[in-house]
Amino acid sequence: MAKKTKKPYVKPAPVPEPKDRFPAWLVWPVVAAWGVFVLKSYYSKFPVNPDLLSSILSPEQYTAGLFSVLPGHFLNVLYAAVFLFACFSAGRAALKAARFGFAGALEEAVFSCGAGFGLLAAYVFILAAFKLLYFWPVAAFILLAGAAGIYSLRKEPLRAAGGPAALGPADFAALAVLLLAMLLNLAGALSPEIFYDALVYHLAVPNYFVIKHGIAPMPYNFYSDLPFTHGMLYAAALLLKGEALAKFINYGAGLLTAGAVLALGARRFSLRAGLWGAAIFYTVGHAMLASWATGTETLLMFFSTLALYAVLNRTDEEPRWLWLAACFCGLAMGVKYTGFFTAVGVMLVYAWPARSRPLAAAKNLALFTLVASFFVGPWLIKNYLYQGDPVFPFALGLFGAGPHSDALKLKEFISQASQMGPLRPLYWLTMPWKITMGQVPNSEYFSPLFIVMLPLAFLLSGAAGPALSGLWIFFLSVWAGFSVSSTMVRFLMPAYPAAGLIMAAYLFSPGHKALKSALKAAALAVCFTGLYWAVVIFYSQGRWRPLAGAVAVEDYLSHTQPTYPYSSYAGVKYINEKTAPGSKVLLVGDERSYYLKKDFIVSSVYDNTAAVEYAAASKDGEDLYARLKADGVTHILLNTAEAIRLGTSYRMFYWDERARGVFYSFWDRHAREVFSFDEAQNGQVFNRVLVYELDDKLPAGVPPAFNVMKEIIMKNIEAKH
Repeated sequence: MAKKTKKPYVKPAPVPEPKDRFPAWLVWPVVAAWGVFVLKSYYSKFPVNPDLLSSILSPEQYTAGLFSVLPGHFLNVLYAAVFLFACFSAGRAALKAARFGFAGALEEAVFSCGAGFGLLAAYVFILAAFKLLYFWPVAAFILLAGAAGIYSLRKEPLRAAGGPAALGPADFAALAVLLLAMLLNLAGALSPEIFYDALVYHLAVPNYFVIKHGIAPMPYNFYSDLPFTHGMLYAAALLLKGEALAKFINYGAGLLTAGAVLALGARRFSLRAGLWGAAIFYTVGHAMLASWATGTETLLMFFSTLALYAVLNRTDEEPRWLWLAACFCGLAMGVKYTGFFTAVGVMLVYAWPARSRPLAAAKNLALFTLVASFFVGPWLIKNYLYQGDPVFPFALGLFGAGPHSDALKLKEFISQASQMGPLRPLYWLTMPWKITMGQVPNSEYFSPLFIVMLPLAFLLSGAAGPALSGLWIFFLSVWAGFSVSSTMVRFLMPAYPAAGLIMAAYLFSPGHKALKSALKAAALAVCFTGLYWAVVIFYSQGRWRPLAGAVAVEDYLSHTQPTYPYSSYAGVKYINEKTAPGSKVLLVGDERSYYLKKDFIVSSVYDNTAAVEYAAASKDGEDLYARLKADGVTHILLNTAEAIRLGTSYRMFYWDERARGVFYSFWDRHAREVFSFDEAQNGQVFNRVLVYELDDKLPAGVPPAFNVMKEIIMKNIEAKH
């Protein structure tokens, strides 16, 4: 056999540096002028106060009662870890069965957790549909999935993806701000729930389903007829551990989104780009605040990011990634109707490179729509059965408002949720600037990086390729849908991760190195600013006080806090602890029902008011009492100051004189005060929460209860109109 000769080593030719898209003499002045102008305008509106930060970070105020609450916090974190691991295990098993392969451990972990969330939500929906929403069916899922996951990991551990990449000082600074933001958000997740929307909607409705052991109509709370994929996860958490676990699901979704951005960046660009993309989006103030509460935006963002990630992984050799993207789009739409923008964006990301084969692309998109519908369709069917409108409360002109709803109030809800003025070109063009500069309500403290970098990205030498093109298509699609439907910038959260990764891709692309070093410094400053404002808001809301044991949770919840006005928690606590097991309460003057553990009837401000409707349908006070008794109502919870606020601002008490007289007559004969709580400030009472028990006949010698509705609430409302 002839001996093989060793070929001489030939040094490969150096790869030429890509040419800059535009010359430095043009790029530098334009980017510098625009960046300085935006940042100067932003910081003049939102200046950083080092003295305030120093006061907030004084450690002695946090240590007095900290050690008494640490064991409880540790237990909550442990429960959350078990829950997340069970979801990861269930999702991993499903993805392995579908023969998905992953680029590394982090990629597999985030997709597995997302798939597990979807499987658990579907499982709980089935339980709820058949009135089987109890502790043990949910606990069995967690226990079995967790045990199977331990066995699977021992048999086939997660696979690491390459060695560590070299990080520079700036990269470590980005990592530091990301970790600090995660730590602050952990503190927010451990604090009691005071998010108004959660107490009315996101937690309140799942809590009602838990009380009823399944999906049940809430005639006077239209929020119960919105999509509730997130609510199924929260319901499982409420059954297993309570509010703390529900908040951790939301917090975990934010962490996992950051992990997905890191993994996607490492796969398509570089680990450093992934790290910076995660830091940029995760420190946006609205993303941080959303991590503290049980809402919709964080889970919507998580499912949307996974859908985008999956479609970017799709190739002709691995078409199944498109179907996984469809599943996550369906889950996103099942969390919130605006997940439709996610679905459109993902479909366009697929369709753009497939445009040369239009028939095949159309066929795949039709199948994509069918797959996605499996996850959002059940909610549309449920809403049609309950309200006669699959997309309730939208399309009122086509389907009507339903028997318990007020079409005018629902239109007011849609208007307030969007905060949109007349959609004129100048209004549309200037809205990003107004949002960034805090000129739009509920959108203050937004990151200025979006308008500093994204409009001028074409001047920079980008990391060209299908991944960057896909990120741009997705971001612009979601932003376009948002821009014509709302000015509330947290509704843009599904696009935050894509925007962060786009900016990071340009920061680490070839060309204009000195300029990009300056932009990295600016990006770091903005990220730390977002963290600063989140700290200020966290502190101003007093969330740290129950978290650190400085005040009891029950005391904190019983008193007014910023964004948490006129609490009725003291009355709720009385009902939960002091009333008979079969009690049922009618809430009057408060739409927040989450903390109730007994059956209840509640009215949102955008629905008809139950107390008014009962009175209007009754002949007299005795008939009203008979109707309430027939519906099982045993108590009334009345929140005086909140009733005045809601009645004044939202026309909650719209009864005519006859109906009002019926209610007053009923009150004088059947309402007996059993509890009251006064909230005072500087020695002056500004709210009173009362609980009344309903009697067939008042006991001898017991005078009628003081008619707070007549003498205080209605007189104050009429005086303000």
